[in-house]
Amino acid sequence: MKTKPAGTQDLFNGIDRARLNTLTPVGQAVGALHLPPLRQRKLNGILNALTMQIEDGGDSPEVNELLVKALRAAIIFQVGETVAKSASEALERFGQSEALRLRGNKSA
Repeated sequence: MKTKPAGTQDLFNGIDRARLNTLTPVGQAVGALHLPPLRQRKLNGILNALTMQIEDGGDSPEVNELLVKALRAAIIFQVGETVAKSASEALERFGQSEALRLRGNKSA
């Protein structure tokens, strides 16, 4: 069994898995659009930026909000509002969970 050298920091230590779990349905909804790879990667790039914000911690609510807006706009651009409905709803739920989290942090 390999062991980490002393002093090596685990990159994934302290990731807020609960927050990442609220983003999972967004990724699933984006994947369910079944876009060609070149179009899908545009959406995945924004989704990955949002994921990294959460993974790295100390993320900016303003940046996250802008990434959510950018992802919503990119999805609608790719498939139109009707087809984007499921992904838009998943993004809305993620946004609501983030808003609740921020309100909870302000009252602490």
